[in-house]
Amino acid sequence: MQNKINFPFTSIVGQDDFKLCLILNVIDPTIGGVLATGDKGTGKTTAVRALSQLMGADFPFINLPIGATEDRVLGNVNLEVLLKEKKVLVEKGLLAKAHQGFLYIDEINLLNEYLMDVLLDASASGGYHLEREGVSEWLDSRFCLVGTMNPEEGALRPQLLDRFGLNVLITTPKDIQTRKQIADRRFTFDTDALEFYSKYKEEERSLQENISKAKAKLVVVKIPEAIKEMCAQLTLQNKVEGMRADILLLKTARAYASYFNKEEVTEEDVLKIAPFVLQHRAEEYTPPSNSNEEENQHNESPNDSSPEEKENQQNDEYKFQLPETVKNELKFTSSAVKKKGIEITKLKGIQNTNILQPEDKSLAVFKTVKEYLTTGNITPIYKYKHPKSMLHIVFLIDTSASMAIGKQIAYIKGLILKTIEANPLKKIKYAVVALANNSSKIVQPFTTNTNLISEISSKLKTHGKTNLKDAFLKVYELLRTVNKKAVQLFVMTDGKINYGSEYPFETAIQTYKIYLSNLKNTTVIDTESGFVKLGRAKKLANQLHAKYMSLSLLNL
Repeated sequence: MQNKINFPFTSIVGQDDFKLCLILNVIDPTIGGVLATGDKGTGKTTAVRALSQLMGADFPFINLPIGATEDRVLGNVNLEVLLKEKKVLVEKGLLAKAHQGFLYIDEINLLNEYLMDVLLDASASGGYHLEREGVSEWLDSRFCLVGTMNPEEGALRPQLLDRFGLNVLITTPKDIQTRKQIADRRFTFDTDALEFYSKYKEEERSLQENISKAKAKLVVVKIPEAIKEMCAQLTLQNKVEGMRADILLLKTARAYASYFNKEEVTEEDVLKIAPFVLQHRAEEYTPPSNSNEEENQHNESPNDSSPEEKENQQNDEYKFQLPETVKNELKFTSSAVKKKGIEITKLKGIQNTNILQPEDKSLAVFKTVKEYLTTGNITPIYKYKHPKSMLHIVFLIDTSASMAIGKQIAYIKGLILKTIEANPLKKIKYAVVALANNSSKIVQPFTTNTNLISEISSKLKTHGKTNLKDAFLKVYELLRTVNKKAVQLFVMTDGKINYGSEYPFETAIQTYKIYLSNLKNTTVIDTESGFVKLGRAKKLANQLHAKYMSLSLLNL
């Protein structure tokens, strides 16, 4: 047993799904890790450390801080050995130290983009090349990636999100007895860790044996053709892109069956693990159900709901209610926009933006050695790199009722689509904030998946009043972990701000100046139509010290 005693894995209460996902990844490391989303203080780190302890000293647990330097993550040349012994000794970074174990990252959604790219490369290839001055060495790095995050603090990069084999939601327990039990066990452990651990020592040993047996049996568990077909149907039903989900359903179901000492995967096994694989990949996740249950439900309810009733029952978070009088008028078609000839290149600054991140310094080994040989002093010399930052574009869309009058919302949709089409090869992340029901919402966090943006823009409907204050606060939420110099904000509105306080126009401006004044690239796109114009959007742009454009200038 390790010198430091961690909380026993088998004594953890209220995290059954998370514990199961961790175990399945130990049984089959090729599943690709676990992403735990949810509340802070629910014991996620405790669970990972506990399972690492249960598996023994040969199963490392590496905690990667989100502010870690490149040298610490990848590795570096040992400067002291180089200077004193004239030998090149490579010190492994955190990624290499996590080989054959857990790599744990708390608040992984706040990890900088460079380290995210490194993680993606390492997880895809099982290792990485450590390139330093005069040194090129391959380091193995096959690890179970465990990340935790609170979605309210920002979204996770789509490429990294898809790399997580499984996803589980962890919430704060609401049951009094459960909370009491959790607190009591932790209190007892903190009072006498050795005594507490001894009570669960036998359970820990038994679980370790079961996991080891499941690992050994994994390759002989059979997967019937009917199960393979079921998995394919699930991924198609949930509109999952690519083939990774199909493969993971099979792998995870097999690991689950092996854990319970089964000879072959059953339908019940797939139903159990399917949410972990699909819920973070599906456009709109539909929980699978047992075929026998579906048949029984069909027999009990022979009269299905009408198509209209089914549509009303759907919970589409991007669909705002639209008055029937204008519903048919605002159906967007791309051909209508093409006829209007929108010149998207007039949104200046998108194509040629070259934003730099803050300096990222790493050790210049041979310059440091040269300085030592010259002066006799060991003085680290750092080299400075200025990696380019990905451009972030935020579309803040006024979807209030006034936007329906002149069909402005249709043109805005076209404008967004044309922006995306004009920059197909650019490294750009897009996000959408929309006003809705006298408030606002982040309908799409930052993503490079332009299909998501296109689909969302086609679903936007007009309703309610304009609460621009709340919309600016939502933009602030989006940008908390983003380099503000690499952001372009497009505020698409007619300027008729009429909700949020007693003086909504002035309050919106004040909110922007407090939270978003460090943005250097904000453009107000005036969507006001009609012969008599109030010019409120132009006034808004002036007050915000933002650029101003009109739909009329875009040949609309």
